[in-house]
Amino acid sequence: MQRAHPVGYHSVMRFRIGVAVGFALGYYLGARAGRERYEQIRRGLAKARESTVVQKARAAVELGMERVRSEPTIDITAAMVEELATS
Repeated sequence: MQRAHPVGYHSVMRFRIGVAVGFALGYYLGARAGRERYEQIRRGLAKARESTVVQKARAAVELGMERVRSEPTIDITAAMVEELATS
């Protein structure tokens, strides 16, 4: 007997529906709040971006990304092929 949907289909669809409902709700509430609320939120975000805590966190993330970029990468495919060939 063949399944109607692949495994995990329903959870993926529930996630997609949740995202769509969240987007629609955010759009609706944002439209109702108006320009004043938008400006208030924008000012709050700008103030948060300028805080020392956020600046330190951003610097830590950038340093981590720089370290990851500078590390040599391993070609997993080549390593797997070589291991399979020697097995």
